[in-house]
Amino acid sequence: MLKDSDLFRRNVAGIAMLAWPVLEFLAFLTSPPGTDHTPAVFASRPVQVQTSALLFQWAAMALIPAILGLAHLLRGRMPRTGNLGAAIGLTGAASAVALFTTDFYDLALAQTVPAEQAVRVTEAAGALGGFVYGMLLPGFLAHVGVLTLMTGLALAKAGPWWLPPATLMGIVGPFLTMGQTPAVQSIGALFQLAAFGWVGVRVLRMPVAGWAAA
Repeated sequence: MLKDSDLFRRNVAGIAMLAWPVLEFLAFLTSPPGTDHTPAVFASRPVQVQTSALLFQWAAMALIPAILGLAHLLRGRMPRTGNLGAAIGLTGAASAVALFTTDFYDLALAQTVPAEQAVRVTEAAGALGGFVYGMLLPGFLAHVGVLTLMTGLALAKAGPWWLPPATLMGIVGPFLTMGQTPAVQSIGALFQLAAFGWVGVRVLRMPVAGWAAA
């Protein structure tokens, strides 16, 4: 497979499309409960915090080849939409990879300094302009890019009409269920799995020549 670049890229894209929503689902499912992740919550659940953070990071990493795969499918049909969606989405996904490392620092603070001091440090870091405008807000661009690409696939008749609505539900679901249990919050990822899973399975079943010519 490594000698055939088209086969390799097709498989990586297809597997990534399946992997990223599954990893996101598991990340939400294993995340600590509640919306306010205080030092006490982090300190009492160190394994859970690290597991969830790693799963979120791996999900963001898997999203990168998934985005490239979606853009590839639009290369011949709607190249401008594909290129724009990929540029926006990759910027967001790359930012998200770095963003989820902050949980490890919050956990370290919760384990080594008094709770009040940990809260002050976390709040100070979260208010830094470089963090807000260079990492946090750009991370949301991943959603914009993915929705752009899924909309392009639907408009180009390269996928069913429900791809964009399912993707949108997957995006807003965690925000609408904020404050609910991790199990409820993880439901949004199932909408992503429906959309990305449909495309991913189609990609993996696609002849290599068809993938190369897409």
